[in-house]
Amino acid sequence: MIKTTTLNHVAVKVTDVDKSKEFYENVIGLRKIPRPKIDIPGEWYGIGDNALHLIGGKPREGIDPTGPHMAIEVEDFEATKARVEELGLPYLDGAALVAKMTPEAQKMVGRQLWIRDPDGNVIELRQSSKP
Repeated sequence: MIKTTTLNHVAVKVTDVDKSKEFYENVIGLRKIPRPKIDIPGEWYGIGDNALHLIGGKPREGIDPTGPHMAIEVEDFEATKARVEELGLPYLDGAALVAKMTPEAQKMVGRQLWIRDPDGNVIELRQSSKP
C-alpha cells in the first residue's frame, strides 16, 4: 500500500491566467507563493499548509500533469513508484520533466509521478525535496 502523508496541492486548468489571477487574488483573497520558472503559464497560491496551482494552456493527450489534478505527498517515493509498477498502473514519471529545470526549481517541485483513478482523474504522487 502507498503511504500518504498530506495533501500538497490541487491544480486547476485556466484559459486566461491573468483573469484567473485577478479573481483568486482580489475576490478570493489568496496570496502568491513561490513558483519555479517553467515554460508553462500559471501561478501558485498558498492555502494554509497546502496550495492551489493555476495552470494555463490547452489539455494534452494521455496522463496530463498540466491538467486538473490533486497532489498527495507520499512517505517514500521509490516505494510508491514500485507499488504503482507492481499494480501495473500506467504512470508518467516526472524525472524527465524535472531534469529540464534549474536546480532551484528542482528543489521546489521534488519527485513526482502521475497516475489516473478509475474515472480518469489525475493524481500526482510526490515527495518534496529534503532541505
